[in-house]
Amino acid sequence: MTTAKRNLTLNKGGLLYLLLFLLLASQACSTREFIQEENPEGEAEVEAEIPYDGVLLAQVVFDTVDYIVPSEQLMQPFIKEFGDGTVVDRVMIRKVQETKDDEPAYYLVGLGMQNGAYRSMALQLDLAADNSLYLSSKGSRHICRSSIGCGFCYFTFSGNQITGCECSSRAPGNNCEHRYSEGNTLLKDNPRLRSNREQEDKKRRN
Repeated sequence: MTTAKRNLTLNKGGLLYLLLFLLLASQACSTREFIQEENPEGEAEVEAEIPYDGVLLAQVVFDTVDYIVPSEQLMQPFIKEFGDGTVVDRVMIRKVQETKDDEPAYYLVGLGMQNGAYRSMALQLDLAADNSLYLSSKGSRHICRSSIGCGFCYFTFSGNQITGCECSSRAPGNNCEHRYSEGNTLLKDNPRLRSNREQEDKKRRN
């Protein structure tokens, strides 16, 4: 076989390989397009994010809590949140920060009594970039339930997280039970809260 014929045979072989490669590539693209057409709403199947349900309650100004919603409006919601006959007579926002190196966390706290026994509840608030404090249904809930002999029990914490409850008296039998849940329903099915500013505007109009 001459050199020219050998080169012609090699060129034909290379051309056949090239055509075969292009044919396989086109089939792969067609298969991929078919799969995409079979599931055109694939991205839409991703579960939609649940809207944030936080309610603005206060703002931190120079390390002082400026209440936007009066704490008195939150007493009845706290009574419903306890759901055991606890009468709440005080509501406040407290900062938890063990050391200056810890990021501060803020909790909405309700205090009351149930059949002569002390009760307290703390709901973790969300701190926004502008130092606004919001309560969301996803905010963790901590409850301290004291025995009759314990006149007062307070939350214990580590860093900026509540970790338990402790009775102010160390006498035997004076205990505080700590209960924790990952969410709360404090503001669920409650009438719209009126801010201090709205109340001031109403007084001016009257």
